[in-house]
Formats: sequence, C-alpha cells, structure tokens
Amino acid sequence: MKHFLIACVVVSSTSLSSMRVGAQDAIATTPLTWGIMVGGEGATGGYRGTLVNGLAGGVLVQFPLPSRHLSVRADLVYHWIGTSGGDKVTAVGGSNNPSCGGGFSCSLSGSYSRIVATSVSLVGRLNDPATRWSPYVFGGAAGYLTGNSDEPLYQFHPNHLGFQGGLGFEVRPNRHTYFIEIRYVGLPPGGVVPITIGMRF
Repeated sequence: MKHFLIACVVVSSTSLSSMRVGAQDAIATTPLTWGIMVGGEGATGGYRGTLVNGLAGGVLVQFPLPSRHLSVRADLVYHWIGTSGGDKVTAVGGSNNPSCGGGFSCSLSGSYSRIVATSVSLVGRLNDPATRWSPYVFGGAAGYLTGNSDEPLYQFHPNHLGFQGGLGFEVRPNRHTYFIEIRYVGLPPGGVVPITIGMRF
C-alpha cells in the first residue's frame, strides 16, 4: 500500500510538471507578434447606397494563450470610405448636417468618411502552431471614433461601440507570417467589410 501511494504521488507530480511544460511550450511556440495590414473595403447594412468602396490600413499585436490554438489580438485600423456617386449624398433631415443648410440634400464633391477602429479579439487557429499554415477565425469587441460632422457617415449617428469578427488564412514560409482575412466591422446602424493582406513579425 505504501509503495502504491508513493507511485501515485510520483505520477501526479510528473503529470502536473508535464502540463506546465506543455503550456510553456505552447506559448514559446507562438510568441508575441506584431504586424501591419492594408486592403480595400465596402459598406453594408444601413450605409449601403450612401457609402461605397474605401481603404483600410492598420497595425496589430497578438498575444499567445496557454492553449496552442488560441491567442488574443488587439488592433488599430484606419478606414477611409468614399461616397456613392462621388459628388452628392442625400441627407436624412438635412439639418443634422451643417453643410446641408437645412435642405434635404447637399453637395459633397469628392466626399469621404473616416473611422478609427480599435478592437480586442479572441483568435482561434485551426492547425497546430508548429504547422506553417492554417485557417483561423476571430471575433471580439470594438470601439470607434468617427470623422467630422460634415462627413456623410455623421448623418447616420453611428454607435461608438460595436463588434468585429471574421476569418482568415495565414502562412509562415520563414520568420514572418503572411495572412489574408475578411472581417465584418459592426458599426450600427451598418457596417463595413474590409478584405486585407498583412504580415506579422
């Protein structure tokens, strides 16, 4: 009985040590990385018909978690979105937009809208970190700063809190990781959908 108890203690200690080492190995296999991304985007939801194609670019940092397939990602992205028609946008109530002079429409030649978005997301990588390629999904909470009151987006009175989520594919041929992803940026009453390519260091 005594030998049995000693054996149990040894096995338990070995298992706990292995779990700690495994968690440390997982973090060591997927170290903290940072990256850049750029791409194009379109508008959806309540913005469709007023806002059209635009550009997006930003930076990110990704923190590993003990689970080999999970990490936490924080990013900061600047969105520049054009206006449908390029020279005119129909305003809701007109008076909400100072440049409309109280009418129902206003001339916004070459107009655009800006969004600065920051988000914190959970990333799920489908393959093991040791694999040089993998699809992945991500999603989380986001906060937004919008442009001036004379920009078309202002007429929608967008929320400053929302969510983001999407999917992507990454490959690591060398020290750097290259990725392409599509995400939905929920900015009620609508959203934008950027498709970006990027690199993590």
